[in-house]
Formats: sequence, C-alpha cells, structure tokens
Amino acid sequence: MDELFLALTPADVERELASRLGDARRGRGWTQAELARRSGLSLATVARLERSGQGQISSLTRLCAALGRLDDFDAILKAGAPASLDELRRRSR
Repeated sequence: MDELFLALTPADVERELASRLGDARRGRGWTQAELARRSGLSLATVARLERSGQGQISSLTRLCAALGRLDDFDAILKAGAPASLDELRRRSR
C-alpha cells in the first residue's frame, strides 16, 4: 500500500484519490465530459469526484474501468496475514 495513506484521515484520502483520478484522466488527454461519456456517468458526478473525492463506490469503479485501472483495486481490503491460529482456522472454513 502507498505509504502516503498511512498517516492521513479519510477526508485526506478522498482528496488524494480525487487528485489521482483527475491526473489519470488528464494523462489520457480526456476532458471530464469524455470520461463521463466513456463511464456512463454524468458530467456532474465526474466533476464532483475529481473535486472532492466524494461519491459512490460504484461511480469510482465505473470511472476506473473506463480508465483501464480496475486492477488497482486488487490491494484494497485484501486479507492480511492471520493474527492468530484461531483466525487462520476461521479463514480456512
């Protein structure tokens, strides 16, 4: 995981993700309207997510799919190493 996220609040993470989303869009040379069209979302939704990072998870995943970045979600909430033998047993059921 990106070390930057370790010391941030949820609002800080939302703003950072908003910035990264805009960077990914601009990196493709797309306007917000183009990303909205390709993702099937409204321009207002794209603009809000880029401005504040606030929105629905489904909107974020649709934008990432349009940008070809769905694989970036692989590490989110991935199960870490079990903290105990009991946890390991629960996971193997």
